[in-house]
Amino acid sequence: MIKIEFTDDAKDYIRKKNADSITVDMMSFYYGGQYNEPVVSHGKPTSPQNYDLVVVNGIKVYIFKGAETEPDGITISVAEGNQRLHVAGVGL
Repeated sequence: MIKIEFTDDAKDYIRKKNADSITVDMMSFYYGGQYNEPVVSHGKPTSPQNYDLVVVNGIKVYIFKGAETEPDGITISVAEGNQRLHVAGVGL
């Protein structure tokens, strides 16, 4: 089972968006080569069969299949300055 923790500000952010689920995905960026970065969005993915579902504190977390997590799990917080969700402790 994947361990997932939310900071208090992340829980508040999700509640303000009236969301009951979030999606953790891996995005590929190209800047002098390929760079993969995990991203978090609120809402359910369009193809939930491609994700593992973990429910934490009543919030459904869809995390992409094949995700590798840190031994302590992942933490979801709000990124400073731009009011979006941020994930730490997950990779490919």
